[in-house]
Amino acid sequence: MNMSRTLKQQQGFTLIEVLIAITMLAVGILAAASMQISALGGNHLAMRITTASSLAGSTIEGMMRLEYDDPALVATLTAPADYDPANAASLNNALNDLEHEDIATWPTGVDGFEIFYHVAEDYPLPDNKTIRVTVRRDDRGVMRTVAMDYIKMQF
Repeated sequence: MNMSRTLKQQQGFTLIEVLIAITMLAVGILAAASMQISALGGNHLAMRITTASSLAGSTIEGMMRLEYDDPALVATLTAPADYDPANAASLNNALNDLEHEDIATWPTGVDGFEIFYHVAEDYPLPDNKTIRVTVRRDDRGVMRTVAMDYIKMQF
């Protein structure tokens, strides 16, 4: 009798309470691990976008150092029938309709990235060239691009 009385007086957790607590802890740890994996993927994507932007910026800087009449800056855009020099959307549509194979390329030096550029002469004003640099990269089978436009004036 003395022994049963001491067992009833002892307090503690039952096996079911312990299992529920362990299950809740495991769910929390798995959620944190999933969040960490997602954050790593986001960081990798941000690094790829930053690399593409840096490549586009350094390519434009290299082109801006060239003379206005340098052979690398010869117009690559032939005006389509509906091209209107006074309409910015017209140039945008013409540039976007080009296939990358029709555009001049620039060496990247970075694996997984391709740089294309095209030049529209006398746009938006006479004696100006609009240079669009497009950096293309493959992110897990999906082609993604970063594009930058710059205007070079003739002095």
